[in-house]
Amino acid sequence: MSLDVITLFIVLMSAFNAIIYVKAFIKIKRLDEIVHPKSDRRVGMQANMAITDDDCAELSKSSDSAARSYTLFTNITAMFPLLGIFGTVVSLMKSSGSDDLSANFSMALMTTAAGLIAAMIFKLLDSFISSTLDRALDEADYLIHEHDEEKRKKYAAQAEARHRY
Repeated sequence: MSLDVITLFIVLMSAFNAIIYVKAFIKIKRLDEIVHPKSDRRVGMQANMAITDDDCAELSKSSDSAARSYTLFTNITAMFPLLGIFGTVVSLMKSSGSDDLSANFSMALMTTAAGLIAAMIFKLLDSFISSTLDRALDEADYLIHEHDEEKRKKYAAQAEARHRY
């Protein structure tokens, strides 16, 4: 495998991961917009605002979608240092019987640097969305649990009322 191919693969994976990041960012922002007005209930504001079954379904779907996109983004980000190391290993293996040791060593360092630079850039981008996602997922879980609890209480009250008559 040529080192140019490995470097090109790192560049293509970077472009793909950038697209995944944008999609994850949009999904996380959407989840936050769904959760944020409703999460005010948790601190006692808008206490009379109940979430409906449709809200709960949308919240669950949005949470799953945002979490999946973010997980894909972070897993691809974790691959970049490994791709850099892979390029280094391939380059050093080529240099074992070669007269062009300096060119192979230079390519080894270049693939390592490319992988590390991509990983650092995406880890920096990760810092912009991870806390928002964590908070939004926590609020979504709380709201879904609260909704389920309210439904259980209503069902229990209805069942008790039926047994009385």
